[in-house]
Amino acid sequence: MRGYIGIGFWLFVLWGIFLTMADAQTTFILERVPLQTPAGDTIFVTGSFNDWNPGDPAYIMRKRTDGKYVLTLGKLKPPFEYKYTRGSWPRGEADGLGKPQPNRIQQEGNMPLTLADEIFGWEDLPSILPIARLKVVLEEIPENTPQDASLFITGSFNSWLPGDPFLKFQKMVDNTYEVEFPIYKDTIEFKINRGNWESVEGRKSGRARFNRRYVVKETSPEVLQIKVESWEDLSGTPINAYTIFWLMAAIQGILLILVINTLQRPVPRANLILSLLLFVFSMALLARVAVYDREIFQWMPKLLLIPDFLYFLYAPLFVAYVRTLLRVSDEAFSWKTFLPFLPFLIHFIDYFDLLLMANRDFINLSVDQRLQTRFEWLGGMAFVYNLVYWIYSWNLIRAYQEEADNQFSAGSSVNLLKYIMILKALCLFIWALLYIFGAYALFKGGEHANITDVTTDIVWMTFSFTVFLLGYFALKEPDIFRLPEKNNTLLEPNEILPSSSEPKIPEQVKEIDEDLKARLIRYMDQEEPFLNPKLNLSELAGGLEIHSHELSRIINQGFNKNFNDFVNAYRVEKFKKLLQEPSFENHTFLAIAFHVGFNSKTAFNRSFKKLTGHTPRDYMNSIGKTTEK
Repeated sequence: MRGYIGIGFWLFVLWGIFLTMADAQTTFILERVPLQTPAGDTIFVTGSFNDWNPGDPAYIMRKRTDGKYVLTLGKLKPPFEYKYTRGSWPRGEADGLGKPQPNRIQQEGNMPLTLADEIFGWEDLPSILPIARLKVVLEEIPENTPQDASLFITGSFNSWLPGDPFLKFQKMVDNTYEVEFPIYKDTIEFKINRGNWESVEGRKSGRARFNRRYVVKETSPEVLQIKVESWEDLSGTPINAYTIFWLMAAIQGILLILVINTLQRPVPRANLILSLLLFVFSMALLARVAVYDREIFQWMPKLLLIPDFLYFLYAPLFVAYVRTLLRVSDEAFSWKTFLPFLPFLIHFIDYFDLLLMANRDFINLSVDQRLQTRFEWLGGMAFVYNLVYWIYSWNLIRAYQEEADNQFSAGSSVNLLKYIMILKALCLFIWALLYIFGAYALFKGGEHANITDVTTDIVWMTFSFTVFLLGYFALKEPDIFRLPEKNNTLLEPNEILPSSSEPKIPEQVKEIDEDLKARLIRYMDQEEPFLNPKLNLSELAGGLEIHSHELSRIINQGFNKNFNDFVNAYRVEKFKKLLQEPSFENHTFLAIAFHVGFNSKTAFNRSFKKLTGHTPRDYMNSIGKTTEK
């Protein structure tokens, strides 16, 4: 037994050693070698790790069946420098111009490390003929470019070596810059720099620029005219119109959380959901502002992903807020409550590989636009998802509005929700244009990433107006966030039916009680209950000593109006009457509107226009009354 234990111990130790060695491995892969490489030649890796021995037999690369060359080494950690040879220095690798290839440098990387490279030529062999020659003309450079700066182009054609002396721009008499070089592939990627990666070109906003791409055309010689919008190291502050607006919206969102949670105790569940919605939205805006700063982006590049999490989180949170605010459902939390958040969970899991990725690798992928297709597919699915939720929310709000107009004389407090829905509809429209314009640019062979960036910024700008809209209503109509108790809210249809043994006769076959209708008219004329701005169906039914369901039927069928329009018609007529009385001559028209029972200028204007066909201003002008009071 002791012997088995000993064997097991040593197997465990060997297994640990094997795993340690595997974790420390560095793999070199040659994705491409020049077409003129002799079939029987051996390719070596040489570098600072083997004293730069160009023909070391321990560093021979193995050719695979797919034509690629591979070599795996152990215990090789960055930083180090290396090159490829065919056994001696005269037969070392060259760049795409046939010049000696500078040392390749690996500064950092996580173990195990895989290096994928391409060789474009050999020093001792004639280079392959280029398929074209490209002339790049810099028509415009940033004003803050140092006068003595040297400008270079670097790209896939020279192993992305910045400051390549063979690819230096020459300043022309018209203050443009030109460089001409051969192209060996039909598609190239490149950037402009001032000699190193710290001084590479950026976007107008100062953020890192994606690789430029050029596809060889049939015309020759090729001429490409471009403009450099900024330099990353000279971009200065990331503050611009977008970031200022988003920062203000984020700050207001946080302030609103404090405001709406101090208006009422205990805090209603609807306000808690709204607070959560404002919090995640504000955090997304702050993250979007932060990644505009080059240093923050280099430090925490994955902040770029945070706004994306709103794709599948905002819609279910907003619907939960609407349903709770309108008392559509007061169900306790259950597994069904969290079902709408399943797409968000799937999205979060899908981003796991990006969240765990090394910062440097993530920066390279995002700047080079190699994640763009993935983001675009995800955004397309999110667009459909948010569109479905928008339709559902709109139907929910509209149904509530119709029912509220039959119970409340002041109408329902859904104007805020309607404005938010209009903003969301505009966002969805711009979102759709983003894909339409992007697809058109892609079809034409242009750079659609520029269009995507601008359109995305416009979507976020439009969406940010939601926070300012909430702030406006919090100041103008704070009662919106002071929610009524449950027993004072809108009744469900099954709750307003007669509770006695009265037979349930379909409304369309019931006849209107003309005496009751006349009693209602007399009560409205003599008692003037409409002067109460909070008058509702139940209160009016109580004054008449009838059931609210019966009163609703009389108003709907007898006057062909809903409760809201019925009451507001009396208020409008009272307003027109008081406007002619001398005792109200010095009152403003808004003061008179409040006197007759309207609770806001907006409600008064809307009802007056709906019931008379004229605006209050037009009506008063027609009767010779001034509107400046």
